[in-house]
Amino acid sequence: MGTQFTRVLGLQFVVAVLGCCGWACPCWAQGTPYLRSPLREEVRGATEAATQWLVDNQLESGGWGSHHSPRPIEVFASAPGSQDAFRVATTGLAVSALLDSPFGGEAKAAAVQRGVEHLLEHYAVRRQSGIEHYNVWAFGFALQAFGECLSEGATPQHEAEVREACRSLIKRLAGYQSIDGGWGYLSLQGYRTHPPAASSMSFTTATILVGLARVQEAGIEVPGGLLSRAIASLRRCRMPRGPYSYGELWNRSPQSLINGPAGAACRTPACQFALILHGQSISDSDRNSSLADLLVRYSGLQRAGLRRPIPHESWCQISGYFFLYGHAYAAYLLDRSPSGLRQRHAPALAHAVLACVQPDGSFWDYPLYSYHKPYGTAFALISLTRILGPDR
Repeated sequence: MGTQFTRVLGLQFVVAVLGCCGWACPCWAQGTPYLRSPLREEVRGATEAATQWLVDNQLESGGWGSHHSPRPIEVFASAPGSQDAFRVATTGLAVSALLDSPFGGEAKAAAVQRGVEHLLEHYAVRRQSGIEHYNVWAFGFALQAFGECLSEGATPQHEAEVREACRSLIKRLAGYQSIDGGWGYLSLQGYRTHPPAASSMSFTTATILVGLARVQEAGIEVPGGLLSRAIASLRRCRMPRGPYSYGELWNRSPQSLINGPAGAACRTPACQFALILHGQSISDSDRNSSLADLLVRYSGLQRAGLRRPIPHESWCQISGYFFLYGHAYAAYLLDRSPSGLRQRHAPALAHAVLACVQPDGSFWDYPLYSYHKPYGTAFALISLTRILGPDR
């Protein structure tokens, strides 16, 4: 343990020194304009290519992603329930990402239409077992996609069906709300119950709260008790120094590496953004601190976890599958932040996301069956679209 701690301190020191020297992220320190050329052109090209990749790689069913894997060992996700959940969640993400993109034209609009039809047919995912309830991810991302489609009038011919699906998903979420008020995707401790008796995870709760906010914005009623319990759970996950713990069970160990600013860097923006959407106050200094943790202070530690195939094996128990997730929610957070913060952090955010781009235009951060390219490209597209800003 002492050796690992020393290595972590050493790597953090190197990252900090490089950042101060203007190499790791000169734009953060200097407060340069939102994006300058040639970075702006690179981001624009990557945004267009990511849009095209999602359009070209949509399944015949209208969804994205599959259970097929070239690896002999995979993440614990049993068929059929957990695989159904992964596919629905990935499809919801892809629909949200394509809705944001300024590229794609009629082909993109058709892909969104087919994606929504896939979600309407498959959103009612059942949990695989008392241990695995990944279906809460499907509910959260499907709600976000449905809410955004309603707000943007993207699929008017399906509006009534989408609204009914939203109401059904909210009822299902109430049945999976953990006893502590949030949502988790595995019951690894204690009894396998329904609703789950196991602890929630902060980032899962945050993701679902974002989906619920999106449908509220579209005029769908969400029970106040369901929201207040989830918000209270998420607020309890804030550690004294500002980062958010992995979940309520982990609150008892605030000094553990996974709960520190480096280990939490990819989930803290998501937690802050979710709270902001539900009327909670997050100061500019707290936003700046969380973005600086992700994009400057501990950016090297986040990149060190990229594409490592075993969850939480990297520095500070970081997993690669948090990378593009965390940067997408950082982009959402920047959208709700003062212009000074956007100008300060957007270039670093662009460089981080572009580190995951592939020659075919896709993005990925962690090998996960055949979901990693669709979900990674969707998260990247969400980030890049916002980095470009309204004058894209």
